[in-house]
Amino acid sequence: MAKGLEGIRVLELGGGVSAPYAAKLLGDMGATVVKVEPPGGDPSRQRGPFRNGKPDPEASGLFLALNANKRSVVLDLDTEQGQGQLDTLAAQADILVHNFRPQEMAAKRIDYERFAALQPALVMVSITPFGLTGPRKDWAGTELTGFHASASGWVFADPEGAAGRPPVKFFGHQADIQAGIYGIVAALGAYYGAARHGGEEQGHGEHIDVSVHQVNSSFHGPNFVEWTYAGRIINRFKPRLFAPAAYYKCKEGYLFIVCPEEDQWARLVTLLGDPAWAKEERFKTGWDRGAHLEDLNAKLEALTTQWDAEELYHACQANHICATRLYEPGDLFDQEHLKARGFIQEQNHPVAGKLPMPGAPFKMKDAWWRIQSPAPLLGEANGELAGLFGNGNGANGSAGNGRAAGANGNGARKGNGGRLPLPLEGVKVLDMTWYWAGPHCTELLAHLGADVIKIESAKRPDFTRRFNIFPKGMEAGLNRGGFFNEYGQSKRSIAVDIKHPDGVALIKELAKECDIAASNFSTGVMDRFGLGADELLRINPEMIVLTVSGFGQSGPLKNYIAYGPTVVPLAGIIANPDRDGVPPLYAANGYGDPHAGVCSAYGVLAALVARLRNGGGQYIDASLWESMISNGFEGWINAALGNAPYPYMGNRDPVYAPHNCFPSTGDDKWVAIAVTSDAEWQGLCRAMGNAALRDDPRFRTAEARKANEAALEELLSAWTREQSREEATRRLQAEGVPAHPVLDTAELADDDHLEARGFFSRIPHPEVGTQQHTGIPWLLHNAPNGVRERAPLLGEHTDQVLQERLRRDPAEIARLRAAAAIW
Repeated sequence: MAKGLEGIRVLELGGGVSAPYAAKLLGDMGATVVKVEPPGGDPSRQRGPFRNGKPDPEASGLFLALNANKRSVVLDLDTEQGQGQLDTLAAQADILVHNFRPQEMAAKRIDYERFAALQPALVMVSITPFGLTGPRKDWAGTELTGFHASASGWVFADPEGAAGRPPVKFFGHQADIQAGIYGIVAALGAYYGAARHGGEEQGHGEHIDVSVHQVNSSFHGPNFVEWTYAGRIINRFKPRLFAPAAYYKCKEGYLFIVCPEEDQWARLVTLLGDPAWAKEERFKTGWDRGAHLEDLNAKLEALTTQWDAEELYHACQANHICATRLYEPGDLFDQEHLKARGFIQEQNHPVAGKLPMPGAPFKMKDAWWRIQSPAPLLGEANGELAGLFGNGNGANGSAGNGRAAGANGNGARKGNGGRLPLPLEGVKVLDMTWYWAGPHCTELLAHLGADVIKIESAKRPDFTRRFNIFPKGMEAGLNRGGFFNEYGQSKRSIAVDIKHPDGVALIKELAKECDIAASNFSTGVMDRFGLGADELLRINPEMIVLTVSGFGQSGPLKNYIAYGPTVVPLAGIIANPDRDGVPPLYAANGYGDPHAGVCSAYGVLAALVARLRNGGGQYIDASLWESMISNGFEGWINAALGNAPYPYMGNRDPVYAPHNCFPSTGDDKWVAIAVTSDAEWQGLCRAMGNAALRDDPRFRTAEARKANEAALEELLSAWTREQSREEATRRLQAEGVPAHPVLDTAELADDDHLEARGFFSRIPHPEVGTQQHTGIPWLLHNAPNGVRERAPLLGEHTDQVLQERLRRDPAEIARLRAAAAIW
């Protein structure tokens, strides 16, 4: 019997990071992935890092990290022969993923209708900088511009200080990584829907339009609704309104400490010696402490500097205080917790040798995720082209899953006003999550059409319902929180006392009816409620059970707690830990939470597809720490190759220059500009009207531009300062140079391109009226787009779900409510 995604056939086109990362996620779960490379190979073969800095296209670290479990074929898509070979492969594929820009798609004939005519059940994922529709669809873009166009950078201050410096970004290709994984979440959903819906719809596929800009605009968490609800812009000058939530220097190293709940703050104060100042009124609540941030941080650091960082880290966690270390990538290879969970994998490459590699973002009961083969040599499978996907019409027609390659041309166009149902229509989710990571996972399932039933408590409501983001001029209320209303979209809420015997019995009955159950409490909590993974799978052996926690449900650190911001330094993504007196970069957007959420959705959907094909339930043990490490592969592979850690770079790139945010007219206005090819360099010189710059020997080659980066940035800054960021962007984009104004959340909320793509959600709510939220990260070609429903009121659907799903009559519901089992 096939395991995981075995038998699913994936065709990858393009190069770099986003599409290869997407295809990697499928290959890691067992799918057959054929990677089509141009005659010169994927550009990441030339990027490095290389061992000892010696270039070798077969041993580039970035390529090695992104391309295990694939076969490489070289096709020249500018020739008829290459196009014919592409047709042969596409006709057999289940999923095709690419990251060609729209102009390149046209030139290379990368067209959904073309491929769907060959394989009507094909799911095609197009990853582009700004999407396939909208006023900016033809704009050039890179990871840098995608990050800053989405307002993701506005909360990141340069470690040396914010004043006079631009917002900065995470190290690595994080914006492209997110586009890849969100694309695969949608692709697995679409594959499942096409396989399951059957009937007249059988044989249809889907085209998924993934915009790097839109994806990265979709998971701001509280920051977006801080503006749309409360009129506050969270920025790098004061990135969080509650405290503590920052790095604190210790004797050796740094500790990141965050106390979102007051009981954590009380325990921290006790651990640090119960200083008298902590009892002052100005430090009473997290919001009070945030209003006196500089004084608070100075007083706390006076205490933390008396501790060794590792010692204080474990002391905090022993007292259930959320604190984590600042690690470099090389520090992770010997972590006993990661070893105990089998996270560290090995890639044995014929050129690069044996290398430790980051593993899966979760553990699974059935361990499908594995490195079966190393990253391929260029074109190593060209001699096997005809048989790479086997014989016949591909897995859609031969895997026994009912997906016939029918004769409906480009696929059925029925139902839903000429459109297909949402892919997960009919899938039922028991949502026992709260805060951010788990709710983001279940929100993505709801966006794909699942019926998500959120279990809530009136005694201890979701933290996001209480988080201090309410509409301006409106009193606080459990149904009025912008943070909850952002991540509760398209879900139903039932209020059940999980500690009441009748309440637990109701949840267990629901579990029998559901396909998926998700929770994200600390290790052991759900077991104590009698709703742990083993019990749920006993009740429903075909269920897919997800738990999300900071460190996972096993291993020596399983009882430690973590939040999104705390796992970023712990995962080695923050470079330059106090080198030359420069403090670490503060990850003010809680990045680890939404990333764990989307990684969890990837695992759940892979399990759902596997169940459809082969039967059987699954348990997914997701870890914020492991999911964060899994996309920090650039620093990891650099360390694995024996190289020194990357220095702090801000917006700069290890290879390309210019690659930064530059000042324009206006107060704190910046434009992101990235040049990644000689053609773009020529375009930059034309936009600047500076032919002499083009011929300057300091900047004639990419290597020379990088070597003289500071001088180049000074010249470019002098040009951008004389014009608005919009004008500079217009001139650069006209010459094909990736550029974009650096946006804050208020400007993002007013973005005309996202508006044109129908990204924003504005659904009337009975208590807060019509508020603006971010919407769905992708667009579908055949199924409906747009958020279906607003977030629910607390317990709004209790009676409805009990009657509909559990067939309880009104008298029984009244009895349960009188007994306080439900509200």
